[in-house]
Amino acid sequence: MLKHRLFNLLIAIALMTVIALTVREVYATSLTVYQTNAASNCGELPSRYSIHTESVKETGTRLTYTEDGPTGVDGGLQELFTAYRTCSK
Repeated sequence: MLKHRLFNLLIAIALMTVIALTVREVYATSLTVYQTNAASNCGELPSRYSIHTESVKETGTRLTYTEDGPTGVDGGLQELFTAYRTCSK
């Protein structure tokens, strides 16, 4: 009888753990989707025609800039193009 109750308790704990992890992931996904929708405000994006490259003498490289300044080194231009694609839909 003790083994039967212990088994049921373990099953209940496992089920609660799975439900808790599922709820946590749903919550995290909803926050990500909300932030993506809020961040892709199409009116705040710089003009596509303002994207250009400039040579940086200190580093000897070329960086992409917009009318608002540099697009960033770590994927800034890729993020900008992704936002444009979202706005065109």
